[in-house]
Amino acid sequence: MKILRAIAAIGAVLLMCVTGAACAAPVVVPDDLASSEATVQEIRLSERVAAEVEKRWTILVNPVYNARVETIVNRLSPQMERRLNYDADIIDDKTVNAFALAGGKMYVTTGMLDFVKTDVELAGVIAHEMVHADRKHVIIQTTRNNRMTLLALAAVAASKGKGAALVAANILHVAIMGAYSIELEKEADALGIDALSRAGYNSVGMLTIQERLKEDRMKRPEINPGIYQTHPEVEERIAAAEKYLSDHDIPIYRKYALGNLRVAVEETADKRLALTIDGETVWRGEDDPSAKEVFERVASNLNEHLQMETMPFDIRVEGGTSPDAVFYIETKKILSNSEMPGGGEPLSALRDGVQNALTNARKNHPMANYFLK
Repeated sequence: MKILRAIAAIGAVLLMCVTGAACAAPVVVPDDLASSEATVQEIRLSERVAAEVEKRWTILVNPVYNARVETIVNRLSPQMERRLNYDADIIDDKTVNAFALAGGKMYVTTGMLDFVKTDVELAGVIAHEMVHADRKHVIIQTTRNNRMTLLALAAVAASKGKGAALVAANILHVAIMGAYSIELEKEADALGIDALSRAGYNSVGMLTIQERLKEDRMKRPEINPGIYQTHPEVEERIAAAEKYLSDHDIPIYRKYALGNLRVAVEETADKRLALTIDGETVWRGEDDPSAKEVFERVASNLNEHLQMETMPFDIRVEGGTSPDAVFYIETKKILSNSEMPGGGEPLSALRDGVQNALTNARKNHPMANYFLK
């Protein structure tokens, strides 16, 4: 893929610096990344690197995709500390990736847009990258890598020749490959969770996208292009995100970010009612007004109380087949035998159907620690 070939080319340029083929000795001078002049230089660097990005890849103009990304960026921008011109373009590439340059410029691949399950997960990706830009992570990491100040980097980038190309290549390497230190990555996750919450998004999307990207990289180990690379640190980051959510009293309910365990009541071809979860029938009954009211009430209760994190043994019927039998999820009463509509399947069938639906939903998201709430 184009993005992978470009990464290889960037790596070749960086190798010249490591071997001393095209690099002067690093300049170490005091650097104040918080100054207004530093922000000006940061934006100039971003423009230089953005021009390189747009030489290498096709920027997609698609009203639907662009509006989707822009809506999320606009919603998250007020939650950032710095008032930068946050903006995200879409790269037409199947690689699953997103990255931020200095100064607020970001890119999301079409592969990432196709990969995310919901806009909640996409917001998690974008929030992570916006924090990288907001907190100057790409500049911090690049200055560390080169042992140069921001002003020195900007001066080299403004010059002509190999030095300017090297600076652009180094910034691109950090951004595209997600080559940040673990503490910068954790900060982007944690502050991204905060931004999601303040913007009204379900912040568990920051966790589910990490878990699914980990699974995707395990399935395709030959591809390791960027965001949330598969290495030992990924488990540390997922654990840190779980702890951060828990410490901030944010319930870890993944179904809202994943779009799973969607409960609905439908009429079947044979004129019966079907309670479905994620499109699969879990319970049937006669199609009449009184039965439909019961089915819709059960659907509402399941939508509220059935979670990916629900333990199968907490989906239960107490009382067997007696008139006093009750179907529970944890401590919440879902339906009793006395409320059962005529002609419907028994409570045990409802219990079995819901348990099977939960099992199938978990199979579609196997990287999660469902025992942690």
